[in-house]
Amino acid sequence: MRSYADACGITRALDLVGERWAIPVVRELMFGPRRYSDLATALPGVSTNILGSRLKELTEAGVVEKRRLPAPAASTVYALTPWGEALEPVLIALGRWAAHTPTDLENHAFSASSFALSLKTTFDPVAAAEVNVRLCLEMGEDVFDAEVGDGAFAIQRSPDPARASASTTRVVAEPKTLADLVYADLDLTEATRNGSLRLDGSARSVDSFTRCFTLPERQKEGIR
Repeated sequence: MRSYADACGITRALDLVGERWAIPVVRELMFGPRRYSDLATALPGVSTNILGSRLKELTEAGVVEKRRLPAPAASTVYALTPWGEALEPVLIALGRWAAHTPTDLENHAFSASSFALSLKTTFDPVAAAEVNVRLCLEMGEDVFDAEVGDGAFAIQRSPDPARASASTTRVVAEPKTLADLVYADLDLTEATRNGSLRLDGSARSVDSFTRCFTLPERQKEGIR
């Protein structure tokens, strides 16, 4: 690995996670262990050799660890170490810092983890003060449980997507469609009518949920 050979804490951090594609790998692992194939799918712009190199480097640095899941899964996954998990506020801060830059969702990749982390980045406790709602967000094979209550927000990968509570509203759509719903005023009724989104449950719950996330105006204008 290349090094800045600089004693500053910032450059030492960049020595560890500053290589191209390192931070996106960390982002994809922020919500739990993933297989190599999951990471390759979520990061379509990275070549197999670069992805393998980043995982190897992050593992050697102690940011990521390689695990073997027990039977019946019996598959190899990558996961963040506790030290790697401590990067979450750094990623959120980076996302907020870049909030004013235009975003072209039509032409750029946008994974389920990217959307989930964006919700953490843009959550507005003031707007959510009177909201108590729980959603199941299904984005292909990626399923997340999201909950707003008492001015707080939590989101995590669903431990058992097939057994979501009957009282929980389920929203099925691609990450870009959900981003448009939350950030670009996509009409929920129109999205369900044209088939880009499936709703099982309360439309009112979805409307309440989307009001809990606030984008700076300049970023909102840049999203298509």
